[in-house]
Amino acid sequence: MEKIKKAIPWSLVIFRLLLAPVMITWTLQTHQSGWFLVACLWAAMISDIFDGIIARNLGVASNSLRKWDANVDIVFWLAAGVSIWLLNGKLIQDHLYFIIVLFILEPVSDLINFVKFRKSGCAHNWLSKLWGINLLITFTILLAGYEPVVLFRICLINGLISQIDRIIISSLLPKPECDIPSCYHAWLRRKGKPFKRFKLLN
Repeated sequence: MEKIKKAIPWSLVIFRLLLAPVMITWTLQTHQSGWFLVACLWAAMISDIFDGIIARNLGVASNSLRKWDANVDIVFWLAAGVSIWLLNGKLIQDHLYFIIVLFILEPVSDLINFVKFRKSGCAHNWLSKLWGINLLITFTILLAGYEPVVLFRICLINGLISQIDRIIISSLLPKPECDIPSCYHAWLRRKGKPFKRFKLLN
């Protein structure tokens, strides 16, 4: 029974990972935006929401699952980004510098964790969750065949802020820990002060 409990959230993570090559392959073969790519995006988002909720409710949440969840998120959103680049090359080219900065910042938090603790991080901060919602809305519109330029820029700025928050969290934490809501909560941890967690968010 315990194996079945563990398999449920893991299967959702693997499902999301498998959607990544499916989206890229579809885009390369059809060169069309539309309902299929949007459906893949939403299926991935739903799996991302429920893998953590199910794991926590079944009592099988682990650092390993959290790290896989975070890494698979990166892979999936990169795949979605590649699909958007294939369909909307000019939009990506116009915002290339922002995107490059995001790519540079992405591994910094993990590098800090590795240098300090010899472990990768899994903060799951609230700003990253907000960015996930922002990405979902923006990418849905893009994959449906539209170009929401202003929303795309807001999404990039949200991404930059969330990455900076992750970096500050990693810099402040006195020991490796997952599910830190924000850099303020990391500061509380550093001071040895407790904080309240919300089951649906962390």
